[in-house]
Amino acid sequence: MSYTRVIPRDLFNEADLLKCYGRLWILLDETRDHAAELDNEQMAPGEPFDIQQSQDDGSLTVRNVTFRVRGDDWTLSRPLNARSPWPLYAHSPEGDEYRVFTEQGELSDEFLKAIGL
Repeated sequence: MSYTRVIPRDLFNEADLLKCYGRLWILLDETRDHAAELDNEQMAPGEPFDIQQSQDDGSLTVRNVTFRVRGDDWTLSRPLNARSPWPLYAHSPEGDEYRVFTEQGELSDEFLKAIGL
């Protein structure tokens, strides 16, 4: 963890981040023929999620869960204090940003194109 947690704000922010990661895992598993993978190979058995905060913008990410597209590591992040129901963004190595979900919790069209669908 890279910051001092403040309850209740960070409890809600971190819970929402993990909700988004879980939803992405499920949808990637249910969707076929894409070039994306989400895995926890960096985690030792029983290790907690390593939630980190960006010093630049305050966004949160899980450092020990890896997201790859076509073998390249991407970053997933949730803006601090986001109010939308599914506030997860994917950032490519080239610096492109994609909103992962629609307001209904489905994969967004721009994200689907980014992962090869």
